[in-house]
Amino acid sequence: MKQRIFWILVLMTFLAPVGCSKTEEAPAADQTAAIDETPAKPRVGDMILIPAGEFTMGNDKDKYASPQHKDNVPAYYIDAYEVTFGQWIQFVTESGYSEESEWRSFYSVGKENFPVANITQDDAKAYAKWAGKRLPSEEEWEKAARGTEAFLYPWGNTWDPTKSNCGEYGMRNTVEVGQMKLDKSPYGVYDMMGNVQEWTSDTLKAYKGSKNTEDENFRRGYAVARGGSFMMFPSKGGGMFTYTRSAYFPKAQYGLGFRCVKDGEAPKTTSNPKAKLLALIFPDFTQLQAR
Repeated sequence: MKQRIFWILVLMTFLAPVGCSKTEEAPAADQTAAIDETPAKPRVGDMILIPAGEFTMGNDKDKYASPQHKDNVPAYYIDAYEVTFGQWIQFVTESGYSEESEWRSFYSVGKENFPVANITQDDAKAYAKWAGKRLPSEEEWEKAARGTEAFLYPWGNTWDPTKSNCGEYGMRNTVEVGQMKLDKSPYGVYDMMGNVQEWTSDTLKAYKGSKNTEDENFRRGYAVARGGSFMMFPSKGGGMFTYTRSAYFPKAQYGLGFRCVKDGEAPKTTSNPKAKLLALIFPDFTQLQAR
């Protein structure tokens, strides 16, 4: 009997370290440290959260974008990429929408991941509504492009023609969305300086405090587009900045594209059990707090 107890104790001693020894845990820790923490590149259709808060909008050197001022927008989501031909074709196929845009002049088989181009503002709005989204306001587009550091370009304050698909890059046509990896804003939004200019939801109006309010262009009913395109040459006066406002009649096409936004989720309120208990015991307490 004593011999049996002895061997049971030996067996228990032998099995005890299994699954809990420090030497066994070390490889698992090493494996965790080796995991690549680099954020994955967004997929077509993904959206980026732009947090609520203040940013710098406009620029005093541009009469249509002056005065430079602070603006504050609620949180929202914006498409990581411009809407693609693939997404657009799905829209017109599934919805039966009769588009007014001549987008087929920019499309050929194999360009499904290229930005849809030659789109009117009304057609862009129709797509956005179908997708459960909307076109961005100027404020939303600009904040997503320049971040909170008031960048002149999505990547910083120094112009580099190799970072976006502009005229100086030399492609002379659009490229797949996200192909220009350095044309990326501080929030991770791609192609805001190249590929195609993008419709916003706004009409061209003078900013509050502008000294240029009598300009005839503010009374023509122009819609605002933002960003640059493969046809623009910034070093030759093309005016490609994160604050630049381009103006077109809403029915214009001119190779224009777009991306969409949607409202951010309202912050969840954290329940306070103590407050609930006080409200039950002393119903007048919450009324006194509100006064």
